[in-house]
Amino acid sequence: MVWGFSIRLASMLGHSRARAFHAMRSPQHLQALKEKTLSNDQPWAWFHCASLGEYEQTAPVIDAYLSLHPNTPILLTLFSPSAPTPLTTSSPPSWLRPTDHICALPLDTPLSVHRFLTSASRKFKFFASAKYEVWPELLLQLSNPTSNPSTTSTTSIPSYVFAAHILPGASQLRSTPSGRFLFTAWSRLTGILTQSQSSTSLLASRGLSSTPTGDPRADRVLQLSKCTTTPPSLISWKGTSRVVVAGSTWPPEDLALANLTWSPELKLIIAPHEVNPSNISRLLALFGERASLYSSGDFNSSILIIDSIGLLTSIYSLADLALVGGGFGAGIHNVLEPAAHSVPVITGPNTGRFREAVALADIGALIIASTPTELQSLLTDLLSPDNYTKLSYSGKAAGYWVEEQSGAAEKIAKYLP
Repeated sequence: MVWGFSIRLASMLGHSRARAFHAMRSPQHLQALKEKTLSNDQPWAWFHCASLGEYEQTAPVIDAYLSLHPNTPILLTLFSPSAPTPLTTSSPPSWLRPTDHICALPLDTPLSVHRFLTSASRKFKFFASAKYEVWPELLLQLSNPTSNPSTTSTTSIPSYVFAAHILPGASQLRSTPSGRFLFTAWSRLTGILTQSQSSTSLLASRGLSSTPTGDPRADRVLQLSKCTTTPPSLISWKGTSRVVVAGSTWPPEDLALANLTWSPELKLIIAPHEVNPSNISRLLALFGERASLYSSGDFNSSILIIDSIGLLTSIYSLADLALVGGGFGAGIHNVLEPAAHSVPVITGPNTGRFREAVALADIGALIIASTPTELQSLLTDLLSPDNYTKLSYSGKAAGYWVEEQSGAAEKIAKYLP
């Protein structure tokens, strides 16, 4: 409640992200949900994810669920203000039909949750959330509608979390006041579906039952790797040269790459995490005349900087080696995308929270650099002709591992009512 007030205050003071966060939860959006609910004969299959990143786990589950229940309307809610616009305007998902709806999750306060559930007339087959999005007040009202005296419904709504990834010391496992609070929320879930047996075992240590069904992101990246098309201009640019694709990079990775020699025989594509004008200008200054922008149409340089979003998935197919950014900061970005293209990966050290990174490292398909200086050294070594065969084997191992993980989305969809 205090947090919700802080968001509203920040919005009134002009904070752009807070304003967007508040705007996506306006009464007009609740009215749109109400009207869509009234037009649907069947209850919603309600899926939720935090942002576009977690949507990559949710999309294949929705597709798999619709293959089993094609007439069920889908409600997708998101938490981040950056997520709904791309999914409703610029890049609508293939599953989205007139009967489906995408909107924001309400703030987790008694009144906000009640208003949201009332707008949808509590017409839900279930609520299924991706990875870690477990909201105490929402689960309370779903499992026990009489917790809100103003509701007339007495029917509880099944709730699930899927692709849950639990690490030792996770908040819901701790015997602290906050840990016990989260544990209570998790205990209200009808079902918990985890990425692995290790997560299931950790939850079992606190008395929570769960089922390992895998990570549906594997299904997502495999699907994208087969249906995306690499721009012909980039295929021609690559020619017979070897190419490093650096995806979602930050300054530490950029600096290491700038200190290496690039040539017509060894080329570089950088798709930075931020494509705003200031960051693109920084990269142009860093690489100098050696680099050109993809949007310029100049394909005579050995370094291309991708200055738009949405291309990275299709570009990985060109790579002989992929550098995935974020490992020197809060955590790596998506290493499954290059792995699905059978491309070996190198990252910074912050990989421990990511099951797929640990697994790929164990089979030699992912190389970890502890510092930017070591990253530069490892890149030089890996790209030497003596290691071409080694990189090829590492890439094949990456592709095989991702293929072995496929099928999670179908397992999850079959579990849901």
